[in-house]
Amino acid sequence: DHPSEKDRMYRTLGRIRRFQREHGSAQTQGRWAYTKRLNTELGKKTAGAIVRYAEENHADVILFEYLEMQGKISGKKKQKLHLWRKRDIQKCCEHQAHRKGMRVSRICAWNTSRLAYDGSGAVTRDWENHSLCTFQTGKRYNCDLSASYNIG
Repeated sequence: DHPSEKDRMYRTLGRIRRFQREHGSAQTQGRWAYTKRLNTELGKKTAGAIVRYAEENHADVILFEYLEMQGKISGKKKQKLHLWRKRDIQKCCEHQAHRKGMRVSRICAWNTSRLAYDGSGAVTRDWENHSLCTFQTGKRYNCDLSASYNIG
């Protein structure tokens, strides 16, 4: 989770916002560079933690969901740093995992939550508890567990 690094990064983003409000955005290159370096370091620490966890549990393969994240960040915080460095984390994990003899695989997660893992077809979500679903055979199950079975 690395909460102290996230706090440091959010603090520097707040400093940039206050500085830009008072002085304009022309003199903030150094502050942005520092914040981006903090973000890169956080991505490296996250990748190391993922590989360490996989090694402790004797995993053969590290599986990543193929995420297509394109476009700008919408809303009033347009200057916000894009904190989710998924490509860098995945690349770093791939290098570290190969050094330790593990494989890395990426999967497309379309319809993994929508379809039942036993092959009975589409599931219907429970209205009161959205994490539960009902298969067409009448069996009630956890949606995330069914999706992880589909991915596996």
